[in-house]
Amino acid sequence: MAARKALGRNNNIGSRERVFETDEGIEVESTDQYELSRKRVLFEDVMLVTIHRELGWAYLLTNGALTLVFLGITMTTYFASSRDLTALFLIIFALPSTIAIIIRLAFQVNVVSIFGRRSRAKVRFNFSQQRARELYGHLCARTRQVQREIEDANVIPESAESLPQPFPAPPPDLLR
Repeated sequence: MAARKALGRNNNIGSRERVFETDEGIEVESTDQYELSRKRVLFEDVMLVTIHRELGWAYLLTNGALTLVFLGITMTTYFASSRDLTALFLIIFALPSTIAIIIRLAFQVNVVSIFGRRSRAKVRFNFSQQRARELYGHLCARTRQVQREIEDANVIPESAESLPQPFPAPPPDLLR
């Protein structure tokens, strides 16, 4: 088995993916519940490599809902008993979700995507924009290198073009 270099992860609610680089391409190990699967995006099949930033709406909505629940409980408790200490205590429970939302809005998630002909791989970086850009540049360069090597191996030498063709053209009188 070829040596693999870990590039990063792509985690969702239901699945966990670890992304590796091998000599031939990018390998993705995906764990969905209890099922493990592997897929590859070969460097020779890479059609597109992209980098972009996203917010992660599910993350924001979940933390926003938690914040609203705790603030709703706080408002109800405050107006029902008008105890400032109880309301302050409940606001403290809403604070981590609020901080998480602010951090996500400020830093966003950097995503590097590798699209092949039949498969795709994604690597997410929560805080490291520089590392995402380095990986993007590395993958572009590595893909270019492999695809140029394939092109150079398939170039027909000039001397081979002047050789007679295996099936010469039929004489003109047969074409009438």
